[in-house]
Amino acid sequence: MKHSKAIVTMAVGDRYLHAWKESCEANWNEYANRHGYDLICIDQPLDNSVRASRRSPSWQKCLIPGQEFVKNYNQVVWIDSDILINIAAAPCICAMVPVDKVGAVNQWAAPSVGEYAQILERLQEYWGDRAIPNATAKQYYANYGLAVEFDDVVQCGVLVFSPRYHRELFETTYRDHEEKGGAEWNYEMRPLSYELLRAKAVSWIDPRFNVTLFDQICLHYPFLINEEPQLPYVARIGRKLARHLGGLRYSDVRRSCLNATMTNSYFLHFGGGSLVEMKLIDLGARSWRQCMLQRQQ
Repeated sequence: MKHSKAIVTMAVGDRYLHAWKESCEANWNEYANRHGYDLICIDQPLDNSVRASRRSPSWQKCLIPGQEFVKNYNQVVWIDSDILINIAAAPCICAMVPVDKVGAVNQWAAPSVGEYAQILERLQEYWGDRAIPNATAKQYYANYGLAVEFDDVVQCGVLVFSPRYHRELFETTYRDHEEKGGAEWNYEMRPLSYELLRAKAVSWIDPRFNVTLFDQICLHYPFLINEEPQLPYVARIGRKLARHLGGLRYSDVRRSCLNATMTNSYFLHFGGGSLVEMKLIDLGARSWRQCMLQRQQ
């Protein structure tokens, strides 16, 4: 332990650990060194019980505050393992959060309330019958069987917390709630958000600390979205883009759009850890001009 604060993530299994090490580790280390964090990647489950094996490992972030290896840190930053950091722009995230509060982005107001309403509408249209209707935050909780109390939702991919103040709250969530289904239920996010808000423990931070890539594509770059959700992006729209954009390759267009999103973010959340998309990011880009469309040789 060299510092008073730490960044912690979990990458269990060869696929996820390899993806984190290849795309994220050096990037996160640079941020950690710049702002005075220790960096910890957990590559084994914290809970090996039968119950734990039946739900996503994402739930185990709720066990982090109670671990021996974090107990002496004043603050811990949980970051999902499928996030890249804009080193040039991102300030110290802990500086934004009182030590007795949990810092998080309000999903229902990211990047703004009006823009997120547009994102929700487009996501519903995109997923169709496969989507769980969540037109409001209250509906988001009600669908899970939680009391309808809040108009906000904690995006749990990035959280700042204190082991001293928040261990019991996180562990209560882990103990008292169950997983509802697959990814469409957001794993632990609904119950953890609910418990954090009910405890009045949340301090909202700049939405740029947890920018969800697919939301931004829906909002700003809908031409990148495949018409069939179950098919790869390239399958349907690569040739279409080439026709309309003077022969530019799909990969060139997508690279420019993703890098523009990165320069407008502090932390960019890929939502699934896509190595393909992470590899399109130029972590050396420092301005919008460096994201301008260029044909790849």
